[in-house]
Amino acid sequence: MTKVQGITEMLGIFPCLATGRRRHRLSSDEMKLLERYRELSENDRIAMRYLVDAMRSVSRF
Repeated sequence: MTKVQGITEMLGIFPCLATGRRRHRLSSDEMKLLERYRELSENDRIAMRYLVDAMRSVSRF
């Protein structure tokens, strides 16, 4: 799994990426990131989705 897929799965941005995968318990750092993501406004969440999608299309990690 790439880093971007891990981030998107954790944030629930693209639920289709998580299908068929076993859920794992989130670390404390992941929980903090998830809490911060949930505090974002809807516009910020949309911007985050576009950013992650752009990272996925150009990244090699």
